[in-house]
Formats: sequence, structure tokens, C-alpha cells
Amino acid sequence: MTAPLAPAYNAAWHGRMSEKQLQAAVEQMCRLLQLRHYHSWTSIHSGRGFPDLVIAGPSGVLWRELKRQKEHPTPPQQAWLDTLHAAGQDAGIWRPSDLTDGRVLNELRALKGLS
Repeated sequence: MTAPLAPAYNAAWHGRMSEKQLQAAVEQMCRLLQLRHYHSWTSIHSGRGFPDLVIAGPSGVLWRELKRQKEHPTPPQQAWLDTLHAAGQDAGIWRPSDLTDGRVLNELRALKGLS
């Protein structure tokens, strides 16, 4: 794994990164860390607002909604995150800046028990 990307590169890149690109990067990190992860192939048969990724490792489970840099969760997505959080789960949102500043890697490493 590499260190977070240089700040000058981050600002220009954040706004252009799609949710699909963010998901691909997170899933690659999960594979490298040997963490189990799940993403519904299509949301057509999933409940409205269910988080994009469920990631499990030795230290627990992460529930993450993935969003473009300036997007916000829909009301059903926020309801899922709030319900999971109230149930004591680690539920939240990741954006491109979270990938480039190292937050995603840090949280995945902690889930693996490496922090």
C-alpha cells in the first residue's frame, strides 16, 4: 500500500472521480488486505438506500455509502446509516478525498487489525 496522494493532485482529482472509480479502488484495497466485501450487483432488487459496501474483517464490519466528492446521501441512504449507527455499527460515507488522504486505508487496516 502506498502513502496518501500528494495534496496538489488531490484537489483536481476529487471532483472528477466517479463513485464507480471510488468503489473499484476500495474493492482493490479490500482484496489486497484480504477483507471480505460485498456490493450489490444491481440496486434493483435491493432495499432503497442500503449502503454500497459491507466490508468484514477480524475487527468487525464496516458499512459504507460511497459518494462523489460533493454529493450527499439520499434520505433512504441516510436512514440506513443512522439506523446502523444507532445499532452500534460502524456506518458512514466515503468520498474521493477519504481515499486520497488515507482515511479509507486507515479504516481498512484497522478492520484487518493492522493499526
